[in-house]
Amino acid sequence: METSDLTARRATLEDIPALKGLWLNAGLPWDQLESFIGEFIVIPGADQQLLAAIGLMIEFNDALLHSEALAMETEADNLRASLWQRIQIMTRNQGIHRIWTQEDADYWRTCGFIATSVHEKPAESPSFLQSSDGWSLFKLLDTDRAKAFAEKQMGIWQASRSEENAALQRKIRNFRTIAFLIFSVALLLSSIFLWAVIKTNILGRLLR
Repeated sequence: METSDLTARRATLEDIPALKGLWLNAGLPWDQLESFIGEFIVIPGADQQLLAAIGLMIEFNDALLHSEALAMETEADNLRASLWQRIQIMTRNQGIHRIWTQEDADYWRTCGFIATSVHEKPAESPSFLQSSDGWSLFKLLDTDRAKAFAEKQMGIWQASRSEENAALQRKIRNFRTIAFLIFSVALLLSSIFLWAVIKTNILGRLLR
């Protein structure tokens, strides 16, 4: 079975009977999970059966990947690959920064999930992150790198603004200098013209 032949989608109410079967086979508490059907991503099979299902609970910028159930262990990684493709689309579209899970299949580690101690959890942690062991984390957005990038961009913007302000100040000073020179020349020429007029009038009176 190729991954391209599998299409994951959100679960609907019509999927409840098939989901119960998957959850029972996986030893999951189906009676509790049924209330959260809107969280589940499923891969439909033939005859209204489901090949796989996994829960994706979203809380602000974090998400919890939970309750994996597969119909065919022989195709486990192909099924997970299709689920993972859909999960990435959904989480990126919703601006999720981190995906947490306690699913321990090797496939999730190959996807980039890294074992994480809850003692290293971020200051703003989701409520589902309990103090038990076995957590893995996948970062869609590294908040530290994003903050550093934003600060770098702000520094570049401030430097550019400072340069623009300095250039504007230079233009203003140059304009004032040119305006002063023009005014000085005009004043000098006016003084010369006025002096010439006065001198001409004085000479005219003397020659009468």
